[in-house]
Amino acid sequence: MVKNYHVDNVTIEEILGWIKQGKIGLPEMQRPFVWSTAKVRDLIDSLYNGYPIGYIVTWQNPAVGLKNDSSSNNKEIIIDGQQRLTALKAALSGEKVVSQQYITKRIKISFKPSTGEFNTLNSAIEKDPLWINDISDIFKSDFNSYSYVTDNAKKLGMAPEDLGATLQKLLAIRQSEIGDIKLGYNLSIGAVTDIFNRINSKGVSLSSADLAMSRLSADTVHGGNNLRKQIEYFVQLLNDPNLLENIVKFDSDFANTKEFDQIKWIASEVNPIYKPRYADILHLILATSFKRGKLSDMVSLISGRDFEARNYSEEGMKANYEKMQAGATLVFNKSNFQRYLMILRDMGMRNSGKLGLVGHGVFNFGYILFLYLHRITNLSQEKIASYLKRWIIMSALTGRYSGSSETITESDLKMISRDANPINVLDDILDREMNDSFWNGTLPNMLRVQSTQASSWRIFQMSQIYGKDTAWLAKDTSTETVMLEEGNIHHIFPQAYLRKNGFSKGDINQIANYVWVTQPKNLEISDKAPKDYLSDENIIEFMSETNNRENAIPEEIVEYDFHNYSDFLNQRRHLMAKKMREFYENM
Repeated sequence: MVKNYHVDNVTIEEILGWIKQGKIGLPEMQRPFVWSTAKVRDLIDSLYNGYPIGYIVTWQNPAVGLKNDSSSNNKEIIIDGQQRLTALKAALSGEKVVSQQYITKRIKISFKPSTGEFNTLNSAIEKDPLWINDISDIFKSDFNSYSYVTDNAKKLGMAPEDLGATLQKLLAIRQSEIGDIKLGYNLSIGAVTDIFNRINSKGVSLSSADLAMSRLSADTVHGGNNLRKQIEYFVQLLNDPNLLENIVKFDSDFANTKEFDQIKWIASEVNPIYKPRYADILHLILATSFKRGKLSDMVSLISGRDFEARNYSEEGMKANYEKMQAGATLVFNKSNFQRYLMILRDMGMRNSGKLGLVGHGVFNFGYILFLYLHRITNLSQEKIASYLKRWIIMSALTGRYSGSSETITESDLKMISRDANPINVLDDILDREMNDSFWNGTLPNMLRVQSTQASSWRIFQMSQIYGKDTAWLAKDTSTETVMLEEGNIHHIFPQAYLRKNGFSKGDINQIANYVWVTQPKNLEISDKAPKDYLSDENIIEFMSETNNRENAIPEEIVEYDFHNYSDFLNQRRHLMAKKMREFYENM
């Protein structure tokens, strides 16, 4: 049987030397460190006491034929153990780590030789003469044990020979061994992620996105690390614009590059509806540059894979990086991204929470399609927006990019790009998916759910915002205002009323029983049957045929009590589906 790995026992000193020499890429020294200082202390304590600290997993993919001895182009990637090695380098070598706010800081581990106790440096320890404040001082190359013992034994409350022995035990940490599981270079990306997820005991899963980001970080020759920084900083600034100043201070060299100029504008974007994560950005670049959907392919492309020639080469690596950088320029372009956000807002989305769509696949392909149509066709901006809006509605309602989104993304890209007129493909798919059978049968059945996370409920809300509809039973308060500011999702058949009449929670919380109303109106309705509360002149003062239609409420509601609840749900599901169809066809 072919063995796809081998295990070496290496010392901590050897590993730290490899990192210093660049034989192993450790990007985490320049990325936010998530371990607590207490966890770093415990790691050092385990080594001091001779306990095992696990293993690291490394992988070099693939064996690219590099020229000019450019071995750094393909240094080993640490698949598992990044945080442990970062912790060791920070504690023993005194290197700074990066906080999640992009502020560099030291992690100082203190040591009390008389007891063998470790702790994180604090003000009490600083004042206590029995502690060594920072063990990294002991691990410096010019440290002289004899001089240190002579000068400090008395202060530390120990006999010179005891202090000397304790320091030797501490310094012996460098010779502690850790297992290095080296994965075969010929393993596929899928196999590497599967191996990691099988052997990792912490329940932390490895994804192709993690591998791609690590692989980019390890490449400083072709601009891979700069591309990784672009992706990382863009995502961070998208979620916390206040980090801009810290990033500029932390990474001043990169802050002066054209790559940073391409992304820093995102810190000024107000209420971005679409918030792509690292994996999403990688998908966007992969699709835009190579018309591919699987991130496992991204790792191969970064490594110089030529899928047509079926080999790896330095030339392939250069060509692939050029394409990726061109794709990133399109993805990060301020005008492109903002126009896409404008399209999402125009169709009734208002935020990335309850008034947006759930899931990233729909948004990702929407942006991919926008970039493709903008480059390849001569369609007007209005026509492109129309196709995008209908495609997003279709995708959300049919769950097109849920589940195996990478596979369907790649399939759609290939179908669209193969046709000389991609609009023909879009029209065919839209016509096939959004037919009478879907609107009249499939969609009403899909509305038999309870969750307001359902795409059908989200699209229904968007249709009301798009239509500038008035909240149910209100005079001039829009549904949008109620959703955003002070309203409530009301049960048309009140919860307490249905519960009292024997209905289950699952029946009561059907989304077909939900409607947005103002808070005062919600309180007035109380827990009565619809036919009772809709006989109150104060409640129905602004009720009208138009108001009912805008909220997909059947006119017969004024006659209904719990006996009619099932019929009501069926009626409303069809009215909601009809409203969503009108919304779709108006795009």
